[in-house]
Amino acid sequence: MIAAGRCIVQQGDVSALNLPRNVFDLATAFETIYFWNDLKKCFAQVADILKTGGTFMIVNESDGTDKSSLQFEKIIDGMKCYTVQEISSALKSAGFSSVKSDHHPDKPWITVIAKK
Repeated sequence: MIAAGRCIVQQGDVSALNLPRNVFDLATAFETIYFWNDLKKCFAQVADILKTGGTFMIVNESDGTDKSSLQFEKIIDGMKCYTVQEISSALKSAGFSSVKSDHHPDKPWITVIAKK
């Protein structure tokens, strides 16, 4: 898809996105916000590139409370496991109007979907 011009891969820093404003319908973050230092600032950057009504979906295998994932915070520099409440609060502070979450019934897996 890259060779066909249907996909572009860019490396960047979510706290300083170099993307056009109000252009994208969807942004996703799979297993990555653990390493975002200032959630509100990073989420505001994502909100800035989304169109009104755009969706931001976050998927983590840690709900910020499970003991096995919290052990990784001790051994991986800069890692922080966030709770659904912390994620939701930061999203709302960053300007998202609607935030919904889903939690796997047996595992600490979460999905958080926010609308701009």
